[in-house]
Amino acid sequence: VRTTHWLVDWPVGDCKGVHYDQPMLCSGTTIGTRAAMLEYLRIMHEEMNEWMRDPKCCCLKTNGDDQAIHNYLFYSGKLNHIAASVPNRYGLVNTVGAQASLIFNSHVKAKKELLALYNQSADNAHVVPYDLDTDFGDESGNWLGLQYGMTDKEGYLVNYNGERSFIVH
Repeated sequence: VRTTHWLVDWPVGDCKGVHYDQPMLCSGTTIGTRAAMLEYLRIMHEEMNEWMRDPKCCCLKTNGDDQAIHNYLFYSGKLNHIAASVPNRYGLVNTVGAQASLIFNSHVKAKKELLALYNQSADNAHVVPYDLDTDFGDESGNWLGLQYGMTDKEGYLVNYNGERSFIVH
């Protein structure tokens, strides 16, 4: 997912008049030294107050303005002196939200198409089991399926190098 996604692009574009096409950073997990975290929180607090004072920025009818502000601060260079970005599944934190959502939504879509072929109602397609491929379903003992490369044989989430993730968010 990139910063061109509406969660970041729309608020930052309307508020700051800039658009970025960069990997989206998750504001849900931010780690660092004590000094770096205190500085990050100071900058984030200051920017949030600025957004609340500006009618173009304030009171957006969406969740996730912290995500927009976080990405704005990073890509505008305001965090250069304290922050670095580590690609997902390469560092301490494996953020599975976006990938899990993409997988879930693709399964729902496929299940709806399958149910439609059999003239069955797709109203509850989101709760129907998603064993779309018996080669990777429950028989492997893996809850997600090894075809995604996100888990090991025992179902633990892994980084790209195959090692189990230390922190999952």
